[in-house]
Amino acid sequence: MATDEEALLAVLGEEILAYQIAELLPEQRAAADLELARCSAALVAHALLRHDSAVAAVRIEEDSDPDERYASAAISAEGAERDLTDAESDDLGGLDSNLMDSNAAAWHPLCRDVDDRHGVYVLDVAGALESGREVLARRASSSR
Repeated sequence: MATDEEALLAVLGEEILAYQIAELLPEQRAAADLELARCSAALVAHALLRHDSAVAAVRIEEDSDPDERYASAAISAEGAERDLTDAESDDLGGLDSNLMDSNAAAWHPLCRDVDDRHGVYVLDVAGALESGREVLARRASSSR
Protein backbone atom coordinates (compact mmCIF):
# COMPACT_ATOMS: atom_id res chain seq x y z
CA MET A 1 0.00 0.00 0.00
CA ALA A 2 1.34 3.44 -0.93
CA THR A 3 2.08 5.98 1.76
CA ASP A 4 0.24 9.31 1.77
CA GLU A 5 3.37 10.93 0.41
CA GLU A 6 3.66 8.46 -2.48
CA ALA A 7 -0.04 8.78 -3.26
CA LEU A 8 0.20 12.57 -3.19
CA LEU A 9 3.15 12.50 -5.58
CA ALA A 10 1.03 10.47 -8.00
CA VAL A 11 -1.89 12.90 -7.66
CA LEU A 12 0.46 15.86 -8.14
CA GLY A 13 1.72 14.37 -11.38
CA GLU A 14 -1.85 13.89 -12.59
CA GLU A 15 -2.83 17.46 -11.66
CA ILE A 16 0.23 18.94 -13.38
CA LEU A 17 -0.66 16.99 -16.51
CA ALA A 18 -4.32 18.04 -16.28
CA TYR A 19 -3.34 21.66 -15.77
CA GLN A 20 -1.15 21.58 -18.87
CA ILE A 21 -3.81 20.14 -21.19
CA ALA A 22 -4.82 22.95 -23.51
CA GLU A 23 -8.34 21.62 -24.09
CA LEU A 24 -9.42 22.04 -20.47
CA LEU A 25 -12.24 24.39 -19.74
CA PRO A 26 -11.20 27.34 -17.56
CA GLU A 27 -13.02 25.92 -14.53
CA GLN A 28 -11.29 22.55 -15.01
CA ARG A 29 -7.89 24.25 -15.23
CA ALA A 30 -8.69 26.29 -12.09
CA ALA A 31 -9.70 23.14 -10.19
CA ALA A 32 -6.48 21.39 -11.25
CA ASP A 33 -4.47 24.42 -10.12
CA LEU A 34 -6.08 24.30 -6.65
CA GLU A 35 -5.41 20.57 -6.28
CA LEU A 36 -1.83 21.17 -7.43
CA ALA A 37 -1.40 23.67 -4.56
CA ARG A 38 -2.97 21.38 -1.96
CA CYS A 39 -0.80 18.44 -3.00
CA SER A 40 2.31 20.60 -3.11
CA ALA A 41 1.68 22.06 0.35
CA ALA A 42 1.19 18.57 1.80
CA LEU A 43 4.32 17.29 0.09
CA VAL A 44 6.36 20.23 1.43
CA ALA A 45 5.21 19.21 4.91
CA HIS A 46 6.08 15.54 4.30
CA ALA A 47 9.53 16.40 2.94
CA LEU A 48 10.42 18.54 5.95
CA LEU A 49 9.04 16.06 8.48
CA ARG A 50 11.28 13.35 7.02
CA HIS A 51 14.23 15.44 8.21
CA ASP A 52 12.85 16.95 11.41
CA SER A 53 9.79 15.57 13.17
CA ALA A 54 9.56 18.76 15.27
CA VAL A 55 8.76 21.03 12.32
CA ALA A 56 5.40 22.69 12.93
CA ALA A 57 5.47 25.30 10.16
CA VAL A 58 7.56 26.46 7.25
CA ARG A 59 8.23 29.99 6.10
CA ILE A 60 7.50 30.48 2.41
CA GLU A 61 8.82 33.60 0.69
CA GLU A 62 8.38 35.20 -2.70
CA ASP A 63 11.35 35.01 -5.00
CA SER A 64 12.37 37.81 -7.37
CA ASP A 65 9.27 37.00 -9.43
CA PRO A 66 6.23 37.66 -7.21
CA ASP A 67 4.57 34.46 -8.41
CA GLU A 68 7.55 32.27 -7.53
CA ARG A 69 7.87 31.03 -3.97
CA TYR A 70 10.42 29.04 -1.99
CA ALA A 71 10.61 27.57 1.49
CA SER A 72 13.22 29.41 3.52
CA ALA A 73 12.93 28.29 7.14
CA ALA A 74 11.56 25.54 9.36
CA ILE A 75 9.65 26.66 12.45
CA SER A 76 9.25 24.60 15.62
CA ALA A 77 6.09 24.44 17.74
CA GLU A 78 7.74 26.93 20.09
CA GLY A 79 8.24 29.37 17.21
CA ALA A 80 12.00 28.94 16.82
CA GLU A 81 13.07 29.41 13.21
CA ARG A 82 16.04 27.87 11.48
CA ASP A 83 17.22 27.96 7.90
CA LEU A 84 16.50 24.88 5.85
CA THR A 85 19.38 22.49 5.42
CA ASP A 86 20.68 21.76 1.93
CA ALA A 87 19.20 18.26 2.20
CA GLU A 88 15.77 19.66 3.11
CA SER A 89 15.89 22.15 0.24
CA ASP A 90 16.96 19.40 -2.15
CA ASP A 91 14.12 17.13 -1.00
CA LEU A 92 11.58 19.88 -1.65
CA GLY A 93 12.52 19.58 -5.30
CA GLY A 94 10.69 22.75 -6.28
CA LEU A 95 7.36 21.70 -4.78
CA ASP A 96 7.22 25.05 -2.99
CA SER A 97 7.24 26.85 -6.35
CA ASN A 98 3.76 25.41 -7.03
CA LEU A 99 2.35 27.74 -4.35
CA MET A 100 1.37 30.63 -6.62
CA ASP A 101 -0.95 33.61 -6.70
CA SER A 102 -3.27 31.73 -9.05
CA ASN A 103 -3.90 29.02 -6.47
CA ALA A 104 -3.63 31.07 -3.28
CA ALA A 105 -7.26 30.20 -2.46
CA ALA A 106 -6.05 26.63 -1.81
CA TRP A 107 -2.89 27.25 0.18
CA HIS A 108 -3.43 30.58 2.01
CA PRO A 109 -6.00 28.93 4.34
CA LEU A 110 -3.26 26.45 5.29
CA CYS A 111 -1.06 29.28 6.54
CA ARG A 112 -0.74 30.60 10.08
CA ASP A 113 0.29 33.95 8.69
CA VAL A 114 -0.18 35.53 5.26
CA ASP A 115 1.71 38.74 4.49
CA ASP A 116 1.07 39.40 0.79
CA ARG A 117 2.57 42.86 1.09
CA HIS A 118 6.01 41.52 2.02
CA GLY A 119 5.64 38.15 0.33
CA VAL A 120 6.08 36.07 3.48
CA TYR A 121 3.81 33.17 4.42
CA VAL A 122 3.92 30.68 7.30
CA LEU A 123 2.55 27.34 6.12
CA ASP A 124 1.17 25.22 8.96
CA VAL A 125 2.53 21.67 8.62
CA ALA A 126 -0.46 19.99 10.30
CA GLY A 127 -2.90 21.93 8.12
CA ALA A 128 -0.94 21.05 4.98
CA LEU A 129 -0.90 17.36 5.91
CA GLU A 130 -4.65 17.42 6.57
CA SER A 131 -5.21 19.08 3.21
CA GLY A 132 -3.27 16.26 1.58
CA ARG A 133 -5.38 13.65 3.36
CA GLU A 134 -8.52 15.45 2.12
CA VAL A 135 -7.22 15.38 -1.46
CA LEU A 136 -6.61 11.65 -1.19
CA ALA A 137 -10.03 11.05 0.41
CA ARG A 138 -11.78 12.99 -2.39
CA ARG A 139 -9.89 10.95 -4.96
CA ALA A 140 -10.77 7.69 -3.24
CA SER A 141 -14.48 8.57 -2.97
CA SER A 142 -14.72 9.76 -6.59
CA SER A 143 -13.13 6.55 -7.89
CA ARG A 144 -15.79 4.38 -6.25
